[in-house]
This record gives sequence, C-alpha cells and structure tokens, in this order.
Amino acid sequence: MAQTTPPVASGDAFRLLTGLSSPAISPDGKSAALVVRRVLWDDDRRSGALELVDLATGTSRSLTQPLADVNDPAFSPDGTRIAFLASQKSEGDATQIFVVAASGGTAMPVTHERGGVDAFAWRPDGVALAYSAADADAPKTGAERFRDSFLFTTEPIVARAAPHPVHLYAVTLDGAEPVQLTFGPQSLGDGEPISWSPDGRTIAITLCPNEIGNDQSYSHVVLVDVATKQLRTLTGRTMWEGGAVFSPDGRYIVYAYSPGDPQVNLTRLYLTTPHGGAGVPIGAAIDRPIGDFVWSADSQSVLATAPDGTTNALYRISLRNGAAARLDVGSIVPGVPLTTTGGAETPSLAHALAPDGTLIFLGSATQQPPELFAYSDGSTRKVSDFNAALTAFHWASAQRIAFPTATGITGDGVLYLPPEFTAGRSYPLVVYIHGGPGDPSMLEFDFWAQVMAARGWLVLRPNYRGSPNLGLKYQRAILYDPEEGPGNDIVSAIAAVRARGMVDGGRIAVCGWSYGGIMTAWLISKYHFWRAAVSGASVNDWITDYGTADDSLADRDLLHGSPFVGNEAAEWRRVSPIWYAADVTTPVLILSDVGDNRDPFATSSMYWRALRDNHKDATLRVWPVNGHFPDDPVRTVDVYRYWIDFIAQHFAQ
Repeated sequence: MAQTTPPVASGDAFRLLTGLSSPAISPDGKSAALVVRRVLWDDDRRSGALELVDLATGTSRSLTQPLADVNDPAFSPDGTRIAFLASQKSEGDATQIFVVAASGGTAMPVTHERGGVDAFAWRPDGVALAYSAADADAPKTGAERFRDSFLFTTEPIVARAAPHPVHLYAVTLDGAEPVQLTFGPQSLGDGEPISWSPDGRTIAITLCPNEIGNDQSYSHVVLVDVATKQLRTLTGRTMWEGGAVFSPDGRYIVYAYSPGDPQVNLTRLYLTTPHGGAGVPIGAAIDRPIGDFVWSADSQSVLATAPDGTTNALYRISLRNGAAARLDVGSIVPGVPLTTTGGAETPSLAHALAPDGTLIFLGSATQQPPELFAYSDGSTRKVSDFNAALTAFHWASAQRIAFPTATGITGDGVLYLPPEFTAGRSYPLVVYIHGGPGDPSMLEFDFWAQVMAARGWLVLRPNYRGSPNLGLKYQRAILYDPEEGPGNDIVSAIAAVRARGMVDGGRIAVCGWSYGGIMTAWLISKYHFWRAAVSGASVNDWITDYGTADDSLADRDLLHGSPFVGNEAAEWRRVSPIWYAADVTTPVLILSDVGDNRDPFATSSMYWRALRDNHKDATLRVWPVNGHFPDDPVRTVDVYRYWIDFIAQHFAQ
C-alpha cells in the first residue's frame, strides 16, 4: 500500500491550534492546572477552560466549563483547592477570583469587584487571598451619564477614559468583606506579582504613580503591613523595579531591576532582605535580561529564565555565591510563541516548581506545537497532547543561522526550509522580521512562518541588533540607531542565506508587524531588491508616535530626548521612514488596527498618504478594532491571509 504524504498547512489550520497558558503545579508535584483555549470559529472567539493534567499519565479533565475568560490558576498551599480568574458567561461581567476543589465540583466566586480583579495570591495559611482590583466608576443617572471628560496626560490617543488606580485588597474565604490595603492615585504595576511573607503579615507589591501604561516605568517595590496598612519602600529606587517575591523561609526578597529603559538595559535579579536596601545582584554572569523566576523550596536558589540564542534558557541561581547553572531541557523552547496565540507567553515560573523539584513549563519546537512539559532529575518529557490534531501536517524544518554584524557580535536567526525542500534548487525568500525589538526569533513552533514555508518559500527570521538574546552589547546597539544598524544586520542575514545558493534573487520579500513593520518600512526605502513588502503596525513617523502612543517614554529613551526640545526634532525625522517615501520602489501593503494603542494608526495613515502623494504602489488595509493586533481568531487569520496572499501575488508576477 502506497504511503500518502501528509498535507502542508494553510492558514485554515489555525482553527485547530489549541492555546495553552498559565501552568501551575500542585504542591505534591503530581498534577498541573493550566488554561486551555480552543477556537470556536463561527463565534470568532476562543473557549477557555481550566484543565487538570495528571503528570504521570497525561490524562486531563476540565474543571470550569460554565465560566468565561479563565486565567491564572494557583493551587492552595495544601493542594486541595485551585483559585483562578474568570468571569460569568454573560457579556460585560467583570473578572473575579473563583475557587474550585482540586478534586472537581462547582467553582465559587470569592470576589465581587465591579472594576474586576487583575491578580491574586494565596496567603500561606490557605484561608485568605490578596488581590488587586481597579477602582470602579460610581453609578450615574440622568444627564450625569454624559459628563465624561477627563484630564489627558500620557495616555495613548485611543484612550476614552482616564484609567483608575489598581489597589491591593485581602479577603478571607469565609464570606467576610474584603479589606482594602492601599489607597490614593498610586497603582499596582501591570502584570506584577503579589507576594506574601510566610507569616502572612507583609505583602510585597510593585507600585506606580498611576495606571497609565506609559508611567509604569516609574515603578518601585514596597512592603505593605497587612495589620496597619502602612507602606514601606524596599530599596529607595523610583524606576524600573518589580517582581519582588519573598523566599519560602521569609529571610530574603528577590526582585528585578533595570538601570534604565529595559529595551536598552539588562533586567537583573537582586537579593535583599525584608529590612530593606538595594541588596546585591545574583546571576550577574547571565548576560541576558531575566524574564520570570521562582524560589526553590529550601530558599537556597532561584530558577530564572532568559532569552539566549534561539531558545529561552532556564538557569538555577545559587544564593550562596550567585552562580548560575543552566538546565538542559533538550530541543524544546520554553514559552508560547507569539504567532500561535496573538500574545507570547515567556516561561511562566511563578507556580511552576513543586517542593520536590519538579518543574513544569509550556514549550514547543520547530515541528512540535505547544504542549505542557515536565522537567525532573535532569530529563524533560511531554505530558500533554492538546495539539495532537496538528500532527497530521507536514511541518517545515528550520535551522539556526549566523551572520556577521558591525557590532562585532555574530548575529543569529532562524531559517525555515519549505517542507519539500530539495538541495540545489532556488526558492523565493521571505524575510519575516520579529517585533519588540525584544521578541527574538527562536527554534519554536512559529505557525505563520510555517504557513509561509508551506507555500514553497524560504522564510528568514533574523535577530537584528536590539534583540535581547545575544547579550547587552547587541541589545544596546539599537540606542540612538533604531533602524539603520538593525537594517544592516538584516541585509547581512540575507547575504548569509544567499551565499548558500538556494535563493531566487528576483523573488525576495520583506514583512513584519510592530517593530518588524518599522524595519520593513525602513528597508524598502534604503534597499531596492524586494519584490513585495508588508508593513504592519509600523511607527512610520516617530514624532507622531511620541505624541500619540502608550509608550512615549520608551521613544524618548531610545533617542536623545523629546523632539520638542532644542534641535532634537531633526534626529526624530532622520529615523522616520515617512521622510523617505519618495525613495520607495517596492509595492507595499500597510496593515493596522484603527484602535492601536502602541503604534497608533495615525502613522500608518500618514505613511500611506506620503507614498500615494509620491505615486508609489501602496495599499492600506485596516481592522476596526482596538489593540496592537487583533486578538480574535477570525481577524488573526484574516490579517495573515491578506499578508501572505499579497506576497504570493507579487512572487507570481
């Protein structure tokens, strides 16, 4: 009987891709809770369920079918219950904390916050929770409902209301009213942990001056006395601090700190005590920005993650001498790729390490879709099969490539070969540029790179300077040079691939979203060997972006200060692709969300007008939604359908 060749994947296979997030291990190390999201195509949404996986057998069962927006599970200290965030099915219900027995049953709400709950943490005795929640608007009636003006400061231009501060609360599980612990305009940092001292008397949090995204840079760690509600700063710093977590024995606190904007400075871990002070750096030999970390049960080490080359590395950092030992997890890349879910999840370690040393993490490889993995006794094994449906496809292989850069550091990237690649043939090349620039390309399951490769194309994902996976010098080389230097790196990567004799030099396209869109717009004005270009969510005019985006401080830190002071505007214009529109010779498709808060649609609209006025071949397609990228499955596939078809049409000409 003849063997049949598995089919290659198209964009339609996206609806088969199961999203995984927020893994948490039970205290006995025998099971894991995680959030599983499946695409409901006709409803244009993803279902969300809390699944419990037996780590020995891989069997799983769902705990939360009646709820929506399930997220962030955490076992109680004794392992008998699981708390998580979710909302009721009815539209508009705010996110609350629910608790369900680990053995199954009905999940019951613990909170009833009108503004919704952002994050939570179990008290060490398991009978109470701390949580963060935003202040809610007071109910209005009559004409008061339409008095909704607000003072505008550093919010993005798409803001429609002033953000409310997020405060800290504590609540017991006996039905008592929550106790508010922080007050005033200061706000808990977005995505920051809440950490109890082992005696339950103190909570470590990160505070910012307000809830405006841009002002999250002004973050500092404080300790909250639960009984008196008094706040005490931990180190005295006023910026770039966060992530503080008490050691299990209560003697130490580890926190993260960057000496400046993290896009051009390393985020490192520091060890201090509850008495205060900046403490000392640990794991200083890791020349990479630290992502997440978790304490060992004996309080003698922390496990941390950092991007390294084309993977996310895991390190065990000793408190005794600060030395870091790397864990060998094989070819699996810890974390969830950005292109599989619309939002990347770097390895989430907060609830991933059991007292017996078993570590769980989500991971993938080039031809392995995301699954749950367990690491113990020096070995890694796959313990889930949520994406089994995707094994029916013939996935492209990929390899790490290297190329020289003017920084003196050898750059790297990932090159995908078409599934039916044959040595000696030449293929069209798509240069697919990652965003960030802090989201480096890795040897992970990159769904849309795979779909491009399935078209019979080589797909190059270069890690240009500014990428954080090759050390501080390479990461910092983007300072004052956001495009020309990175552009030279990308062209060097292309040359390295062309030197292999596999590239059809007449069919090379360039594309990307966010910083990838920025680099695309820059490259088509400076180089003219492209057949087509797709620029998504680009900053085409940096001055406009500074005045309209949610990260204006990051723009200012990347250059020499405000464009409205002194003669700085000249620099901002020099690095803006819009001022080189007359030099573009490549057909370009521009994509954007009209409600983009990060790289506002205004600069894409302006860029299209500049190209049109200079009689260039440019098309602007937009989606009428908020956010930096559509987060629903239908529009996600829609974006890439127009994107990939545009390139295919021009390759065919």
